[in-house]
Amino acid sequence: MSTLTKAVPRNRGRKLALVVGYLALAGGVLFAYDEPTTGYEVSIYGATPWGFWLGVGIALLVGVVVTLYVSEGYVNLAGLFLAGGSVISIAALPLIRSYYYYGSADGMTHLGWTKDLYNGSMSIFGDFYPGVHTVGLFVSGVLGTPITRSLLVGVLLFVVAYVVFIPLCIRSMTSHRGAMVLGGLTGLLILPINHFGTNYMTPHPISDTILLTPVVLYLLINYLTSPTDVFETQLPVSAAGGAFALILSALVLYHPQQAANLIILFITISGVQFVYRTVRPNSRIAEHKPLYAPTVYLIGASMLWSLGRSRFEGSVNAVLRELFSFLSGGSTNLGSTTASQGSSLTQAGGSIPELFLKLFGVSMVFAALAGLLMLTSLFGRLRDAPDTSALVKYFTIGLVVLIPYSLVFYIGSVSELFFRNVGLIMVIATILGTIALYRYITGLSEVVPGGGVRAVTVVVIVVMLVLSIAVIFPSPYLFIPNDQVTEGRIDGYDYTFSHTGPNASVYGVREGPWRVSHGLYGVEANEEADEIRYSGSTINITNATTVTTPTSDVRYLAVTGAAREREIEVYNGIRYNETAFERLEGTPGVSLVMSNGELDLYRLANSTDSPAVTNATGPTNTTAGPAANGTTSGANATNGSVFGNASASVAPSTSPAVRSVGLGTDPGGFPADRGS
Repeated sequence: MSTLTKAVPRNRGRKLALVVGYLALAGGVLFAYDEPTTGYEVSIYGATPWGFWLGVGIALLVGVVVTLYVSEGYVNLAGLFLAGGSVISIAALPLIRSYYYYGSADGMTHLGWTKDLYNGSMSIFGDFYPGVHTVGLFVSGVLGTPITRSLLVGVLLFVVAYVVFIPLCIRSMTSHRGAMVLGGLTGLLILPINHFGTNYMTPHPISDTILLTPVVLYLLINYLTSPTDVFETQLPVSAAGGAFALILSALVLYHPQQAANLIILFITISGVQFVYRTVRPNSRIAEHKPLYAPTVYLIGASMLWSLGRSRFEGSVNAVLRELFSFLSGGSTNLGSTTASQGSSLTQAGGSIPELFLKLFGVSMVFAALAGLLMLTSLFGRLRDAPDTSALVKYFTIGLVVLIPYSLVFYIGSVSELFFRNVGLIMVIATILGTIALYRYITGLSEVVPGGGVRAVTVVVIVVMLVLSIAVIFPSPYLFIPNDQVTEGRIDGYDYTFSHTGPNASVYGVREGPWRVSHGLYGVEANEEADEIRYSGSTINITNATTVTTPTSDVRYLAVTGAAREREIEVYNGIRYNETAFERLEGTPGVSLVMSNGELDLYRLANSTDSPAVTNATGPTNTTAGPAANGTTSGANATNGSVFGNASASVAPSTSPAVRSVGLGTDPGGFPADRGS
């Protein structure tokens, strides 16, 4: 009998510990809720009050200990719920601490698409990723919250689904309750998040779809193993088949790339079934329901939704172009995106091996455990229930195919797609790795005293949870700034776009403002944002010639507090240091015309300016509080990569008043004396 299911003498101490744990969790959440954000925070970990971490830390430790020391019953489940509630509370920190929004890159564009759906600028059939957007609108309608907040609630629901269905998948694969309990804890590691191709908590369809994948796998497992006669019905499709078809349809609408990955998995499983039905017709695999019909259905749904869409065709063409270039000996290299980021990481004081260990250290442990279980399955030495052995074999051969398939994407500019597939691989590795870990704990408990095994297991699980929690959100620990978006930043850009005039150009530091335009005004029919995106929308503020040389264009430079903190505190001044920002105000031809505590707007001289305008020095409010940034012109679509699309700004619930600064009339259309 496993250590995790052996009876342990009951006492009131564990129940009392649970009471303390739940009170600590409630107290920690209230502590954080009572101290909402007041501006951009470069690290959500460092900005969150200590009382939250103390309460959640106590709750998490109590939850893990009680879960592993109580074999069964409601006390065991109460411990598991306490541990889960602790991690979910951490994942919900942007909501608890009243962040205005989260996600300065892709997140802003998805906010814009959601607004387009809401106001009718775009139909649901014109939206390539309607799943996440409609979830946000549904939550907004039910809770009556703004779209900015409802999208974040929707993202949190995907995390909850992941945490709940990982142990349910394990329970469906094995008859051992202890494995399910262990899966309840390993699911809290949330290993699919890697910040290269997947991220949290910005609305990001591929990341959210990967977190939804355990629901698909749960229905897959139960579809394969359920007896045919259980679901006999007058309808042409069984209850299990109907539920499975529904979730597969949803998967396509959430993100077609994840549907394509599962098509590969389903085709592999169907091939395994065909071979066993032909060669070993008396095996348990041959007795399982064939997966042929769901596979054909998923392929058909994916093709029906994707074919003919420019976004789908563009992605396919990009992959094929990079692949052919690599095979023909062109300039395309393996992982070129990651390599280019590595040099910047070194200048910032880090290294690729260091970052890899932080992001993938725990994942490597589960990959190794899953690999050992896969080898045991492939060599036919997995002594377990017939269904368990068959299901492990499905996923084993599925990974044998998925991993080489994913490596195809590790080329050139599309190498980010590889890390998206790594997210899916880690979902399966978490399930297989947990089953393997349970088997090893069970075997060890036969030769080592149970108390020692439990104690070591508690320590290992707690350490892995701490390491994983530290990388849920982007932070300076990962050399990635917090992706918070403040209300003050949004208000500042809204005011800027509304008052700089139709012929003015607005530039940013490292990243232009086109994403913010998406979030403010939507994506469809937003020609201004497209023009900004594909033009030079950033300025090198250390290049005096670029900044001060008058041009015929009316130009503005938006500098956010988030950009300052990102460059100085996260990137260590490798491109712009503190001095570079301080010099702006004293640079001839650069005039501060507006500041709201989150965004400072400078006007750059042009050839028609008068001295009174170009060197305005009126009363200023130059305190550049936390703010945000947009995204680099032509940047990749995801905010997960290190030194790629960077962070955004967060503000209190009421943004600072906008204050304009300067003298005279601004030819660009900005009223120099306008108040808040």
